[in-house]
Amino acid sequence: MNKLKDKQTGLLYGSYCADALSLGVHWIYDSNELAQKHGRVTHYKAAGPDSYHPQKQAGDQGHVGDQSLCLLKFLVRKKGWDPVAFMDDWLGMWPDYNDYIDGATKATLANIQEQSDKTQGGSDSVEIAGPARITPLLAFLSDSSESEVVKASVEQTMLTHSSKEAEESAVFLAQAGYRLMHGADLASTLKETSPEWALKAANSVLSQNAVDAIAKLGPACSISSALPSVLYLAMKHGDDTETAFTENAMAGGDNCARGLALGILLGAANGISSIPKHWVDELNAAADLDELINISPAS
Repeated sequence: MNKLKDKQTGLLYGSYCADALSLGVHWIYDSNELAQKHGRVTHYKAAGPDSYHPQKQAGDQGHVGDQSLCLLKFLVRKKGWDPVAFMDDWLGMWPDYNDYIDGATKATLANIQEQSDKTQGGSDSVEIAGPARITPLLAFLSDSSESEVVKASVEQTMLTHSSKEAEESAVFLAQAGYRLMHGADLASTLKETSPEWALKAANSVLSQNAVDAIAKLGPACSISSALPSVLYLAMKHGDDTETAFTENAMAGGDNCARGLALGILLGAANGISSIPKHWVDELNAAADLDELINISPAS
């Protein structure tokens, strides 16, 4: 495996593995309760009947990960990015979807009823879920220019999360993921590409453990909380992907969406070998991920 493919594969599996690892403890905001009920999260587990994801199995993706998989399958089928055509696939998800449907999705579905152009119905959501879904685009467009990758990532995000905050996060994740896939250093890449406000917030808690740091930054879905938390984890555990993903899960809150974003950074920085083999092997979407990798130019 050449270096680009190693990092491309790491980026793809990193994002989905971090999401799947958090699924069983998603949206638990009391970190003491999380630890007492579930112990240290080192394996995939089902979320359970009293969760937001009662139908999900161990190794599945969360509801945002499912939207990212919709994008991945579109790219595999079409072998190219087209926001207008993709919106048909995204809209097709919902009639029979049996998991949680978030507010940005509901708002977008309602807005589209008033629009002749289906790409112009995005909600005003400031949650990290929208930009966190871009992983398949980064992997698929790995041999394109950085500007092309950024453009596609912003287009994907704005379909459902049409806020300045979501756009800023999409630009950051696209630039950082692209550069890390192509061999850039993690620390310097984060310094060069991160929004200044988010980097400052992350640095302010860098001496603290993950549970305390993320509790202070905010464990919820909003970019104002989630993006600094992702940066904190990437800086604190940058050379230890396994620990970073586990600490993200243990911090609770919207750990699934944080995981999708964190996995982009550390998967691309450290490559596929940095992700425990049992996480890779037990990911239920592994065959889909491999299909994208096999058709991408880096193969």
